[in-house]
Amino acid sequence: MENLIFNQQILILILVSYLVGSIPFGFLIFKFKNKDDIRKYGSGNIGATNVNRLLGKKLGLITLLLDFLKTFLISFLIFVMFGADAASISGFFSVIGHMFPIWLKFKGGKGVASFLGLLSIISWPLSLIFCIVWLIIVKYFKYSGTGAIISIILNFILFKLVLYIQFNYLKLLWIPGTPLDLNVILGLSIIILIKHSTNFKNLLKK
Repeated sequence: MENLIFNQQILILILVSYLVGSIPFGFLIFKFKNKDDIRKYGSGNIGATNVNRLLGKKLGLITLLLDFLKTFLISFLIFVMFGADAASISGFFSVIGHMFPIWLKFKGGKGVASFLGLLSIISWPLSLIFCIVWLIIVKYFKYSGTGAIISIILNFILFKLVLYIQFNYLKLLWIPGTPLDLNVILGLSIIILIKHSTNFKNLLKK
């Protein structure tokens, strides 16, 4: 009976997290502003970069913030209620919801802002590094997709290194993290990199 209740709680957690993550803020903002489908314009993506390109920096930033917050807030709430592992699972499915929203026939954003929301819960220092690296790369390449690719790869390597040091040599209390977190970050990193396949090809050409 207890296992049944636990399994039901996990399923509810996954469903709620996915539905929250699948709220397509970029799509809704463009729809409200232009009465049209953002997927017809620019890169065809519903994320903050395309909103910024089509509607300007202000609405692009608002989209970025909302995509970040939807994963950050649901993960933080689950963290407070059920602990770190549950928060990682929640964040994973929230990011999945953003990339594959049921409302848009599973064609969503590339997941970077939502991924950053989860990373801020798992390890705020690494989320800060992610932002710094992204800003530097964008300034150099003038292309946000390239910054996202390099930031995601670098952060996974750093997180794996930190966990190795943490579990084998010393406890870094200011950088939380568990093996489950590493698997979540790895899984999302792979999916996000696949979503950025076009950007990745452009990066290799440089």
